[in-house]
Amino acid sequence: MNEKNELQDPRMARALCRFEVVSKYRALNPRRGLKRKLLEKLASEVWRGPDGEPMQVSAETIRVWARRYKRSGLQGLMDKERPRRGVEVLSEEQKELICAMKREVPQRSLDRIIKIAEETKLVEREVLRRSTVHRVLQARGLSQLGGKMPDKQDLDRFEAEYPNDLWQSDMLNGLWLPDPEQAGKVRRTKLYAFLDDHSRLVLDGRWDFNEDLPYLELVLRRSLQKYGVPRRAYYDNGKVYRSNHMKQIIAELDIYRIIHTQPYRPEGHGKIEALNRFIRSSFLSELSASNITTLDELNEAFAAWVDLEYNNRVHGETGETPRARWERGIENVRFADEEKLRQAFLWQETRTTDKTGVFSLCGIRYQVGPGYGRRKLQVRYDPEALHEVEVWSKGAFLQRVKPLSVSAHRRPKANNEEPEKKVPVVNYLAHLVDKRRAEGLVEPSPKKLKEQALERREQNTRQIITLLDDKLDEGVVDSANVRKFMNSYGPIDTDLAEIALDEMLQSAAPKDLHVSVYLAAIRDAVSGS
Repeated sequence: MNEKNELQDPRMARALCRFEVVSKYRALNPRRGLKRKLLEKLASEVWRGPDGEPMQVSAETIRVWARRYKRSGLQGLMDKERPRRGVEVLSEEQKELICAMKREVPQRSLDRIIKIAEETKLVEREVLRRSTVHRVLQARGLSQLGGKMPDKQDLDRFEAEYPNDLWQSDMLNGLWLPDPEQAGKVRRTKLYAFLDDHSRLVLDGRWDFNEDLPYLELVLRRSLQKYGVPRRAYYDNGKVYRSNHMKQIIAELDIYRIIHTQPYRPEGHGKIEALNRFIRSSFLSELSASNITTLDELNEAFAAWVDLEYNNRVHGETGETPRARWERGIENVRFADEEKLRQAFLWQETRTTDKTGVFSLCGIRYQVGPGYGRRKLQVRYDPEALHEVEVWSKGAFLQRVKPLSVSAHRRPKANNEEPEKKVPVVNYLAHLVDKRRAEGLVEPSPKKLKEQALERREQNTRQIITLLDDKLDEGVVDSANVRKFMNSYGPIDTDLAEIALDEMLQSAAPKDLHVSVYLAAIRDAVSGS
């Protein structure tokens, strides 16, 4: 009886007809590169429908059916059984809420309205249906998708074989925000983002007012720190992507090579272009319903959107979430040594000191130790952290120096006028930020990372002081001199320092010399290693 009812189920009948098409495709098991031809051949055939009528199916539909069967078996070929619910199931308050959400952000699609309403608990799950929402909007003349941005369709189907096989990057123009340096002015934000081609995982992204090379390199560095090193990189033809320093980073980290899009044919950059379209429709459109006015707020909201929505959303092409697909192939991922990574991103310039050991960099003067007057030296630095630079000579590290004089920056004028804030009906980005904070996913701020780096250096300094205290006579160790030395030459490997100190003392050196003598011996031994 159950079998008879099952066969009489029109959903099962349609599924069995679809399986007949899918089974032929799977039985032939085409190799890569031949799948499209086979799909087109099957699409040209005439099949028998559920009621015996002739039926033809497009190649794309066959491909979707095959993917659904592979993922869920016969159940995946069945139409979803949905309860018949009409507009009457919604209260007037719920209908008005749907309309208000659409008026607030016209770019919101039916699916996004349903998702946001359920995520923010304004409507119980499984209550809203696309057809119901469409009828509500249509009755009030709000059914059109507003503000849709035209774009070219992507060409060519291509996918990297495994995670970190290929990364793509591009720059996207964003919204206008108040300029923190000029009251009453606004500036347009820019987004640099990196995407893994195989998994479609957004590795990192950052909004800023500038599109210069340091901002691109910051996003690349954070991507490398979190997700390892790619085999290849695919960029557009922008000036920053073709810079010599970008080529140097690629070479030092042993990345195979940079691939650039063909001129006048950005469609080859398909996946990052598709990501940009999705960012426009799903993230930028929501900004009109938020109270974001600063870059920090914008970047925190974007990080929450990436972590909670994009990277954990099932991708229509792969059938998996980007994060799950990337983690499934993690055995192929190569991570870079942190110190090698830091060195790769330092800018390098040659400077000649004057007779007092002073040189100028980016309009700031620095002074090296005695003995380096009128010398040609290599300076390695982070353009975003000029409070400290490294000085090298003939490939060997000499010391770390700070500015000789620091120029003061004029504080921007305070804007005492409080603009009237509009309270959004649904601030979805604020909801994502709160959820990300609650789940402990907030990334440390640059200030916090700096504090952590200073703490590591302080810990190393204390270890060296303790080592000297243990090995030398009482009263020899001057902590102030040791700290000054470590600020210039640290961090120093404590094991190597102990070996150097032991060798010096074993050669009959006294234990009561000035501490600078022992520090110089440690420096020479460590630099020579």
